[in-house]
Amino acid sequence: MIFSLLSHATRLAAFAAIVAMTPAFADSMPTMPMGGTTGHHHATTTQFGAPAAASEATRIVKITMLDMGFDPSELRVRPGEIVRFVITNTSTVDHEFTLGDAATEAEHRREMSEMTAHGHGMEHDDPNAITVKAGETRELTWKFGAGGVVEYDCNIPGHYEAGMHGVITVQ
Repeated sequence: MIFSLLSHATRLAAFAAIVAMTPAFADSMPTMPMGGTTGHHHATTTQFGAPAAASEATRIVKITMLDMGFDPSELRVRPGEIVRFVITNTSTVDHEFTLGDAATEAEHRREMSEMTAHGHGMEHDDPNAITVKAGETRELTWKFGAGGVVEYDCNIPGHYEAGMHGVITVQ
């Protein structure tokens, strides 16, 4: 009897895992906000810059999120420049906009993949990362650090690989 109960419980758990990963049920997956109990936190001050108030912006950059890309996909800013990004998602799917150096973005993609594999989605409202739902416009203001390269990516699994990334040259 105990064996058959365990077998039944194991079958139910396997079925639940399969259903959770099925695209038709993706909208019903629980989300995990950044900085929650996952141990995943975004720093507020980094080598590539820090958050700033929108009122301090010296420049506004409009970015359009396409199905699997950003327009524009390349930008240039000066060290110390404060940019208010106005990001509009014209796609039919949700995307994210994250700022980071190559190592930060690669780690974020790995964490997003792990969270999705465990049945969690992730919504961002962090100093350097926001989720922009289909049809929405959101803003993020950033003061850029020293010269170098900063990426802006959508790290939802598969999106970066499909071309959803851009480069900011700070010089």
